[in-house]
Amino acid sequence: MSYDGQPRSCWNKKNNSSSACRNAIFSLFLICICNPISAAEFQPPLLDHGAPGGHLTAMLELVDSAHTVALAAADAATPSAIKLIADDIYASVWGRSSGLIERTGAEVVRGWKTRWQVTYTDFDPNFGIRYGGLPADVTDPAQLGVVGRGRYVRRHLVDRMRGISDEQERLDLEHLIASLNNVIGWMRIDDGVTKAERQPRVDLTYQWDAPKAFWQSSADTGWIFEVQAQALNILKSDYGNDIQSARDHAQALVGLLEKCRQGVDANGDGVIDSVRMEGGLMAVAATAKGAGVL
Repeated sequence: MSYDGQPRSCWNKKNNSSSACRNAIFSLFLICICNPISAAEFQPPLLDHGAPGGHLTAMLELVDSAHTVALAAADAATPSAIKLIADDIYASVWGRSSGLIERTGAEVVRGWKTRWQVTYTDFDPNFGIRYGGLPADVTDPAQLGVVGRGRYVRRHLVDRMRGISDEQERLDLEHLIASLNNVIGWMRIDDGVTKAERQPRVDLTYQWDAPKAFWQSSADTGWIFEVQAQALNILKSDYGNDIQSARDHAQALVGLLEKCRQGVDANGDGVIDSVRMEGGLMAVAATAKGAGVL
């Protein structure tokens, strides 16, 4: 029997060759997507808005201050007083008010270029031509709350790691970044290709080898965003005269902020380590001192 006029033996050779080629391409594809070391990470421009240590100190102060006012909110006299405090805490996350004290509806949020400190022209030239090259609305991390400062610090620490040969110094920075990521989220800005054009992607899959517990925790997207979500819950709730419910929600804010500060003993060994899912801002401060950042 023949296929396309060729003997079976000839067809089999061609078919086997084609299969081997497809298998090789698929294997290369798997290596690229499953090995974060072999896949080059997109790097936005490295901005200079002062030493990372200053921004790290300000982050710690912002969260400590938010924790203090959350404790006050949990004992406030009226729901409206609790809402005012919740809006202050909301503002500490990204450096701007929700806008929900003066009106109802959707909260005010930062645009994606401001959140990631990129612009369209950082990617494909054609992408930039299509959407323009305007910079982010805000580029100073001092105006961008806990998350903006934290991402600025992380960007500089990641850049610093590239030039380190000392193993202990590298390990200190890895632990620092891990604890920082637990608070601000492990997401990073990356790029991907669509129709032969480099476009922005928010990437969390580079942590593909993380345990299932990581994906089921809130450390993957960042504990500080639980704080923001709970503040928003308070701001959008119609309490009427139900002061107890408002106080209970404020008390939940206290607990979420304590998680950001202290971290979580995720493995139950009685110690909070500077690792994924565990270290909070106290671990950040300790490792930052060891790494010479503070």
